Amino acid sequence: MHKILAIDDNQDNLITISALLKNFLGDCTVLTALSGPEGIDKARTEQPDTIILDIKMPGMDGFEACGLLKKEELTRHIPIILLTALRTDVTSRIKGLEIGADAFLTKPIDEAELIAQIKAMLRIKKAEDMLRKEKDLLEEMVTERTMDLIESERQLIKERDFIRSLEDASPAYYVAVDQDGKIITMNRSLLEAGGYSLHEVCGMNFAENFVPQTECAVALHAFKKLLKTRDVVVSENMIKSKEGKELLVEWHGRTFYKKDDSFDFIFFVGIDITERKRLEKIVLNSVESERHRIGQELHDRLGQNLAAIAFKSEILRLKLKDIQYTDLREIDSFNAMINDAIAQTRDLARNLSPVDMAAGGLAAAFEELGIEVEKENSISCLLDIDEDIENLTDLEASNLYYITQEAIENAVVHGKAKNIVISLLSRNNSITLTVVDDGAGLPDSFDQSGGVGIRIMNYRAWIISAAFSISNNAGGGVIVTCILRKQEGARHAEKSDSEMKKYLVSTNDRRAGVLIVDDHPIVREGLTQIINREKDLYVCGEAQTTEETVKLVAKLNPHLVITDISVEGASGLDLIKALKTRYTGLPVLVLSIYDETIYAERSLRAGARGYVMKQEAPQTVVTAIRTVLDGKQYISDRVREHIIQRMPYDKGEGEGSPLEALTIREFEVFQCVGHGMSNKNIAEKLNVSVKTVEN
Repeated sequence: MHKILAIDDNQDNLITISALLKNFLGDCTVLTALSGPEGIDKARTEQPDTIILDIKMPGMDGFEACGLLKKEELTRHIPIILLTALRTDVTSRIKGLEIGADAFLTKPIDEAELIAQIKAMLRIKKAEDMLRKEKDLLEEMVTERTMDLIESERQLIKERDFIRSLEDASPAYYVAVDQDGKIITMNRSLLEAGGYSLHEVCGMNFAENFVPQTECAVALHAFKKLLKTRDVVVSENMIKSKEGKELLVEWHGRTFYKKDDSFDFIFFVGIDITERKRLEKIVLNSVESERHRIGQELHDRLGQNLAAIAFKSEILRLKLKDIQYTDLREIDSFNAMINDAIAQTRDLARNLSPVDMAAGGLAAAFEELGIEVEKENSISCLLDIDEDIENLTDLEASNLYYITQEAIENAVVHGKAKNIVISLLSRNNSITLTVVDDGAGLPDSFDQSGGVGIRIMNYRAWIISAAFSISNNAGGGVIVTCILRKQEGARHAEKSDSEMKKYLVSTNDRRAGVLIVDDHPIVREGLTQIINREKDLYVCGEAQTTEETVKLVAKLNPHLVITDISVEGASGLDLIKALKTRYTGLPVLVLSIYDETIYAERSLRAGARGYVMKQEAPQTVVTAIRTVLDGKQYISDRVREHIIQRMPYDKGEGEGSPLEALTIREFEVFQCVGHGMSNKNIAEKLNVSVKTVEN
């Protein structure tokens, strides 16, 4: 029968715990104590199998009682579960576990968790009791063996031979190196993995011959750490064979010393985790992909549907107003809630999927991140995005974004940086992301494996098979570097007609025809009802793809095209440029759920005449339509102020955004690169030479 001691200054808590334990454990005796000293006395005399100890008690609290129990010889072996309703912070948990507690639970009590922990403690106690008995038995055996030295020596020889056989037969890798990293000995498994013989490797430098060059820094870091500690150091790095095959190994290293406490050798035990990590990465990739998909669904479906509901609600409001219904407060409240839901949906979608490859890709995401950083922290954030960047997958782009976000947060919070430069450059067969700041830099005691932020960035780099490093900048601050190998894949070029007639809208109709382009039917329906209510406007057609749009423009001859940023086929920005190229004079108004502070200016540069958010009131949409039809540009006051704030007072050389310096043709090439198109495909799409694209 098990004995469980519960220590708590609240009698009701003791009654509850006793009833719970007897109900779920059955065959057990529950002892209780109302204070720390009383509980310590009972623990000495009764020797319970487990102690449940409340932290918050008058006089002697749970931490002090736990410390005393773990110091005494009679009670140190008894497992202790700390229980608290107040001190649930991380610091309290760490303190409790450092004192010697075996578990830390919070109130209100989760019955299943408490019972599971108690059962685990009972198993631990039983195992420790067995270990003590085995220890006593072992001491007796040693005493007996010392009486017969010859038999003992014979047994030692036998055990030594057994260990050697075990080393040769074990799938684990064993290697011993000296203080300079030169190999002393190595077991058969590692020799076979490397393709060497023991005679060949003895005297070799392990890092130079068995570790790939890209992994040398990690291996040397672990080696230097071993020379400074007597603890076991665990690290992961690749090893290479004589033929160049690479394996990922988890190493457990420990330094051994002679009797005079001088250095003897470092012994490593390695486990091949290549396949395990491969499967783990597949699972993680699936999780990240699903996260991205959910974010896109939230933005493209739920957000668009909410926008469509907003349209419907405004139409209902206008109809009620037409019949002279005056109390519209409920409708206004409903509209306000819808707009709030749209904003929350957009923010949630952005957190789940920060990079939208169909709406500007990583360049747009970095631009938005830079604007946020500058706005929230009053610092300068510059971008340098290479035009030759190949198309990235959603997983690669989102993880590069998260790495950049973490690096910026570290620079702002810890480094107190005033300037940050984000660059994404294409070099040979790799894409290099660097985040440079002018902050305080890394401390002299910095350990690359210690910080949570560093481990997170390392983890994200590992997910996309990229090399990660962080170091001090010679000019001050920190440099974070992430190098991603380019992935070869099929690229599908978009075909476009090389010769199209220029189009100038000309009509004698009294009403202006509007062509609506959106891949959500509810949005098209709501927008149609809003426009058709106006005496001078009507919807002449609807389209949901870029290809369908181009055909309908030629067929219907509209006065205005209203399009979303995200449509089926090419992106809305591509559609705007295509319409501008084919039909000179045809105005385009963008109506989108995407944040106007990021995409309005981008749309205007592509050739649009205005930008309106979908959650705006119907009258605002109508006003934008009429403004654009009058030959003017329409943007909100918010966007106008944002553009003005970004304009430097002194437009000297070297100031301003790099995007602002691009010509229209350069910006078109920039957009095509953002969609992963090759130079040849861009040349075909824009009807220019490959040399022009390269320039």
